[in-house]
Amino acid sequence: MEMQCELLTSNFSNPKTIALVKENIGHGSDGSSPHCAGALKLGLKQAFELKKKKRQPPGVKLRCTHRCCTWYTNDISYSSIESGLYCQRSYGHSLQCVGCGYKRTGSYASCQNCGKKII
Repeated sequence: MEMQCELLTSNFSNPKTIALVKENIGHGSDGSSPHCAGALKLGLKQAFELKKKKRQPPGVKLRCTHRCCTWYTNDISYSSIESGLYCQRSYGHSLQCVGCGYKRTGSYASCQNCGKKII
């Protein structure tokens, strides 16, 4: 229960809010409110997902579409390439978003499929 409380209250700054959340987790975890178990599970799941999203980098890199190219296995940043559409090591092969695999069709600052910023 302590880990649950710390996870849910780590971003709170108001002591009253922290106390209220800890109290509600305590009521649900001691079995006195079985109907709260679903809400507690959902709250913890969303808190874990939010924490995971905060740890991820703010955008995606690019890679070559040719599997034998070194830029396929080693992601590259947008700032390290001269042209934003095609690989400079495997001529004729386009670059794609590492996050979703979408092939670039223009020199956009973000992926046209998943919308993540290209870093």
